[in-house]
Amino acid sequence: MPNYSLDAFRRNTERVRSSSARVSSGSQNLATAVDDFNVFFQELESLDDKLCVNVRKLLATKFFNHWYSSLILVEAGLMVDAILCERSSIETLAYHWLVCLDRTAAENYDTEKPVRPVDVRRRLESLGADISYVRSSYSFGSSVGHVGRTSERFHLEMATDVRGTLLIGGQFSQRDCEHWVSYLPALLYLFREPMMTTTSS
Repeated sequence: MPNYSLDAFRRNTERVRSSSARVSSGSQNLATAVDDFNVFFQELESLDDKLCVNVRKLLATKFFNHWYSSLILVEAGLMVDAILCERSSIETLAYHWLVCLDRTAAENYDTEKPVRPVDVRRRLESLGADISYVRSSYSFGSSVGHVGRTSERFHLEMATDVRGTLLIGGQFSQRDCEHWVSYLPALLYLFREPMMTTTSS
């Protein structure tokens, strides 16, 4: 069993981030998606309903912070925690969708009586939103976050059937990093407005 120290963990993180940077820094999609999200945020100012504007801006801020945390954790090789932050961003995305479709959700938020996540999803369905992605992503995030073998591959790398290495402090994975770099930009665009069951794509 190796000895660990905070300095060693930090050195490991720097090595992982250096490898991840070769993947993420070359992604124009990431940079473009962030620029476009900034435009979306500014465009909210032009809406007339100030309560909805303020609530949507707060939700957009919360969503983006979770999204950015996911990116940082992916680049540090801490995939489970990236997934948990992504789960929180999905929960916020769903509430934003509900505010877009039903002003009372903004009123609920304003009076400190926000709609529970399970009820957010039910109300979205009743309003005709397609929440299949929200539901599946939320469920996957929960399964990874709970104690069990679902997330084991992110914590343990098996060399043989009986011997493996514990990935304490995170590890670079080319496959995982490439997946997230392609997925995260799409999530920023998905936040903007609800997908309806009649949407073609």
